[in-house]
Amino acid sequence: MKYKKRSFIQIAFTIFVILISIIYSLYINGIIDWRMLSIGDINPYGGWSALKSALTDPSYRWRGVTKSIALTIGIFITALLMGRFFCGFICPIGALQDFFKFLGTKLGIKERNLAKGKFFNPEILKYFVLLMVLILSILGLGNIISPYSPWVAYLNVFLGLNFQRGFIVLLLVALFSLFVKRVFCRFFCPLGAFQSLLSVLGPSKISSNERCNGCNYCLRNCPVNIKRPHNLEISPECIRCLECVESQCIKGRDGYSLKFGKFRMNESQYITISLILLIGIYLLLPLIQPQTSPQSIVDLDFLKDGTYIGRGIGFGGTMQVEVIIENNRIIGINPINHSETTGYYEEVFRTIPLEIIETQSLNIDGISGATATSRGFINGVKSGISQALERK
Repeated sequence: MKYKKRSFIQIAFTIFVILISIIYSLYINGIIDWRMLSIGDINPYGGWSALKSALTDPSYRWRGVTKSIALTIGIFITALLMGRFFCGFICPIGALQDFFKFLGTKLGIKERNLAKGKFFNPEILKYFVLLMVLILSILGLGNIISPYSPWVAYLNVFLGLNFQRGFIVLLLVALFSLFVKRVFCRFFCPLGAFQSLLSVLGPSKISSNERCNGCNYCLRNCPVNIKRPHNLEISPECIRCLECVESQCIKGRDGYSLKFGKFRMNESQYITISLILLIGIYLLLPLIQPQTSPQSIVDLDFLKDGTYIGRGIGFGGTMQVEVIIENNRIIGINPINHSETTGYYEEVFRTIPLEIIETQSLNIDGISGATATSRGFINGVKSGISQALERK
């Protein structure tokens, strides 16, 4: 196999994500006291979660752009301007599917395709998945589908071999990828559907030469199995691998070309601009933070000693938090019942209690990428403390 720029970028980002997950696992288990990024920081759905919370949750307080929000914005802008670059070059689930398809080819497994009917294209399924995810999220039921996410499952594999229900989905994706190209990206991925919709609106397009006779040779290695377009312009399902652009036409003609508006781009230009957009937004936006108000300190004179059970609403629904008051001080905070997503709640439950106990303050920042869990947990602590105030 001839390794191209796309393959090296996919491998580099896959190793990076795995390294982040392993280091984070060591951190939340108390083996080391530092981390590169949290799992929430690389959650591509973080921006939508924050937007939904801001519009539907009265307890939500804007604390600036988190890394997960910045990632969502970065993917949004990159997809709008440059097409599905994230899918083709960055996403580790996409790289996993490409690897297993390569493995299936080496094993001699015959490639299969889902049949397309006259009135039905299986690729529209992911748009229904996107709609379902949005509806459930708005209704506060996102925790129902989160355990089945192959993205969450992928990260949890490296968080100490933590296998969840989503691991079954991830395993099926890998197995089907042995004989079907990009099965998850093409048929089920809501993030892929979202980027395809944006790609339609953007200025970046791939099109074939008018003299192309439709032999499909340039598209023979297309990872999402796109065929020659009828109107010369490649489908928005394209993940911008640029295989067709870099392929030499066997007829000696000018085959496929990538253009940004009227300007033609080569592979290096496209990759460089897309990486600068995505990584630049991810790194720079979180530096813009709003002014913070002074911390509100708990008035210890009005706390009654005892153990109280508070309740808050997190990502997975109601959670119960035990708050222990002794000598007018908060000395213990323990989650005792919750349905939060593995890989996201651990840092919340490890870090926030320590900060509250150390500062005796409830004005604590949430964990980036786990804002719903953080907010629910802090509200649970507030609920427990309000009981201590009432009983004084």
